Amino acid sequence: MKELRILRIHGKVQGVGYRFFATRVARRLGLKGTINNTRDGTVEAVVEGEKKTIDEWIEELKEGPRYAEVTKIDQETKEFTGRLGDFDVKF
Repeated sequence: MKELRILRIHGKVQGVGYRFFATRVARRLGLKGTINNTRDGTVEAVVEGEKKTIDEWIEELKEGPRYAEVTKIDQETKEFTGRLGDFDVKF
C-alpha cells in the first residue's frame, strides 16, 4: 500500500549531514520526496512510497549519520499523490 508521510525529526539533526544521509537511504530504497531543515532546529521530510519501505527508511533515520542524535520522530500519514519527484534536499 502506497502512502505519503510527513515527518518531523527532533534531536541533534542539523549540521551533522543528516539530510544528505536521509536522502542517500531514501534514493537507495526508491522513495520520492524532500527533506529540509526548519527554523526550530528540527528536520522535516515529506516522503511517498510503499508503507513497508517508508517504515524501513524511518528505522534507518532513527540511527542517522555518525554525529546525529535523534530523540523523536513525529509522523503524519496522508493520502498518496504520486506527485513527488526523486528524493532530494530542499533549501
